Amino acid sequence: MKDQAATVLCFEHATIARDCMDTLQALGFNVIPMTYSPEVFTKLPFLAFDYLFSINFNPFLSQAAEALRKPYIAWVVDTPCYGLYQEAICNPLSFTFVYDLAVASRLKERSQGNVYYLPVAVNEQRLIPAEPGYDHDVSFIANLTPSEYQTHIRPRLAAGQLQILEDLIAQLDAHSACFSLTEQLTAAHLKIVKEVYPLSGLAYLSEQEKLVYLLGREHSYRERVAAIRALEARFERVAVYGNEEWATRTDAYCGHAEHYEMMPRLFQRSRINLNLIRSFVESGLPMRVFDILGAGGFMVTNDKEDLHHLFTPGKDLVIFRDEQDLLEICRYYLSHEEERAAIAAHGQLTVLTHHTYRSRLITLFQTVQSALLATPHLEAQAYSNN
Repeated sequence: MKDQAATVLCFEHATIARDCMDTLQALGFNVIPMTYSPEVFTKLPFLAFDYLFSINFNPFLSQAAEALRKPYIAWVVDTPCYGLYQEAICNPLSFTFVYDLAVASRLKERSQGNVYYLPVAVNEQRLIPAEPGYDHDVSFIANLTPSEYQTHIRPRLAAGQLQILEDLIAQLDAHSACFSLTEQLTAAHLKIVKEVYPLSGLAYLSEQEKLVYLLGREHSYRERVAAIRALEARFERVAVYGNEEWATRTDAYCGHAEHYEMMPRLFQRSRINLNLIRSFVESGLPMRVFDILGAGGFMVTNDKEDLHHLFTPGKDLVIFRDEQDLLEICRYYLSHEEERAAIAAHGQLTVLTHHTYRSRLITLFQTVQSALLATPHLEAQAYSNN
């Protein structure tokens, strides 16, 4: 054990990395921000650091860490993260934390690597006091990204093949959050897609699972558009923030929302904040859940397993079943201010008590240090921080 503060070389990321860096500094670590580029690999051997840290798993960083005999820590917060399924996940100095329990458990079993479950969180230190008043009745902050199915697969299919895959996508509308599309796929489905789009090439991701991601991405695109169109047809002050793809699909588009300051304000100044977890996510919760509740916003969301493990539906947030249920829930809570405010306050207290970056990163580094101490043959040190 060393008595000086450990140095963490942190790679930047559009959202979560800054919160991690701020929290690590508050915990006493020395933090060096890094921008990822091919040139970084020529610099790493000349930098003094104890840990490499990135958001989402990068197999090239994992290999570099092995060469330098330094621990590499990745916190995976996106699905799919294809880098996660490469052989580098097995490197003994790589420690991978995944926000989705189902993915983490399956990947740990398949790879026998250092893979752990760790949900995302909120940085309470940058939350701003709420101002009175509301700008929107219902708002949704998310990107709308065309799927590979839409751009590369669908245009190349014959009519009969297209109908078979469209029927699969439609099943995601008709079933609960526990429905497994993987179990519905057959060799015939795989054959149709493999003729026009590659499904193989990843060590720990099956062709069936990759196809589920592809079809699920398309379903989620359609689901988001349909939900916003239904809301803007029913209510007056509906707003969508995200990338410009939204402008082609809805009149409710209001532009991009900067993550660190603008987004918390929007969560606070919307009577209802919509959360749509993508259908291909198995159990985990996106950052949006923690950001909305942490800011003190009221959230209406579709269902996912971790909502029941980490929160209390009905007290911290409200879950809708289908589009009609979403419309009715929004109608009800727009006219019941006290109930809406009580749920928002309870949700915020739950997040700030149990789901902060401080608690997550303490858990993360304790896990890594314990693993390093248990495997001295790795020639890596476990570092303490002041």
